[in-house]
Amino acid sequence: MKLNKIALALVAVAAAPLAANAGVTISPLLLGYHMTEEFGDTSDKQRDILKTGKDLYIDANGNSIDGRGGNVPNGGVAKESGLYTGAAIGIELTPSTQFQVEYGVSNTNGEASERSADAGVNRFDVEQTMLSGNFLIGTEEFTGYTDSALKPYVLVGAGQSKIKVENQETYGPAEGSSVGTVNAGTEVSESKDTIGNLGLGAMYRINDALSLRGEARAIHNFDNNWWEGMALAGLEVVLGGHLAPTVAVPPAEPLVDNTPVVIVESDLDSDGDGVPDSIDACPGTPMNVVVDERGCPVPVDITDELKMELRVFFDNDKSAIKNQYKPEIAKVAEKMREYPNSTARVEGHASKTGPSARYNQRLSEARAVAVKSMLTNEFGIAPNRLSTVGYGYNNPIADNNTEEGRAMNRRVYAIITGDKTMTVEQTKDMVVQ
Repeated sequence: MKLNKIALALVAVAAAPLAANAGVTISPLLLGYHMTEEFGDTSDKQRDILKTGKDLYIDANGNSIDGRGGNVPNGGVAKESGLYTGAAIGIELTPSTQFQVEYGVSNTNGEASERSADAGVNRFDVEQTMLSGNFLIGTEEFTGYTDSALKPYVLVGAGQSKIKVENQETYGPAEGSSVGTVNAGTEVSESKDTIGNLGLGAMYRINDALSLRGEARAIHNFDNNWWEGMALAGLEVVLGGHLAPTVAVPPAEPLVDNTPVVIVESDLDSDGDGVPDSIDACPGTPMNVVVDERGCPVPVDITDELKMELRVFFDNDKSAIKNQYKPEIAKVAEKMREYPNSTARVEGHASKTGPSARYNQRLSEARAVAVKSMLTNEFGIAPNRLSTVGYGYNNPIADNNTEEGRAMNRRVYAIITGDKTMTVEQTKDMVVQ
């Protein structure tokens, strides 16, 4: 069974410009069993549609004649069940839902009608090609996101099916006559129809880049009102990493002004700032605040520096951020918004358990990029304020020969620095330079 070369070229060309974006999926090979003859009604309707031997005529007894008399065409053919091969490319619309374009081919023999068999027309090649667009809607859209590797989904889609029938052997009228002869390899029938897809399946995520896929699908031919079935399996590759679920940031609590109300009386200095209440324009000034001749605080500019650390630990051979660390990343984002000129250096590390140093280097880089992506995509921190670097397993902080040590080494360590200038009230114990 061959997979159509044009389909493979379409997948390769479409994947190239999308490879840099997160959530691009490719299923390079889908293998399945395409069921048609299991549905008796389907087989009967196919024979009615896929008529054969349009140029050959047979008599009422099924004997071929040379075209000088009868006018009864041969019967039809029904496609037998068989192997399906296909390929698909898609893009994630949400962390658990994607849209895919799929192309596949099912090439089997054809089951001839009784009339065709009586005329000696017994062997057919039937090729069915299907091009469809499908939505794979994950159940987590309704139940909430989890860390489970098993991701069930519902498939809904539509497309086009094209069936071509070729005879495998020459057949025709009586010996010595060429009228109505059909040579072997001749296309004798074709049907091009609109189809709808409905199925149930599941993805099993081996890691962030690879998933196993299994699916059961029902296919409805709208033009001819018949049903087909399919069971398929394949491997899905994700380019750029899966989309991450959005983490809600709780709203900040409103500030409450607890400044006491001061009753001003003439010739009194109720707040003790050295300015009588009668001319004090800013009553109730705290005792330690420096005031001017009107009794108002003297402003001064000070620089406040930010230095903050972030540690995120990962499961073995994973770069997905666990839910327990998302609140810590949210705190970093809040501080970076508070200090607009702050920057972060995100360092990724790995334990020494991978197949090679190069693999661990890529894994450490992927962990650093995962933290950066969450700060950028979910919390709005500009990418140019974040830098990433991967160290592989070259900078351990614990012994890689123990499980506890390896767990400590599978980490991201980030340093956030910056400063901001604020205008505050000058106090008597403040040193102003």
